[in-house]
Amino acid sequence: MEEATSNSSTIHRMKDLLREELKLGPDVVLADDEVLVGGEHDLDSLDVLLIISSVEKEFGIKIANEKIGKDVFRDLSTLSQFIDDCAAD
Repeated sequence: MEEATSNSSTIHRMKDLLREELKLGPDVVLADDEVLVGGEHDLDSLDVLLIISSVEKEFGIKIANEKIGKDVFRDLSTLSQFIDDCAAD
């Protein structure tokens, strides 16, 4: 995946989505470089599926299974950039 700056609107929407779907609450601070798998909130495979489904609904995109990998879910910034790239296709 090419490194680029994700749209700040996408990151903001993703933070809200993660707080809601993972039941983190509105006071939980999520950094742009928040590690998703293996980090403080350690997403498991079911969490990842839930997030993918929610992202597709929230952003009106369809994400092919073969496009999802560890590099996409490395952190919040890489996931947001991936969403921006999918929306641009």
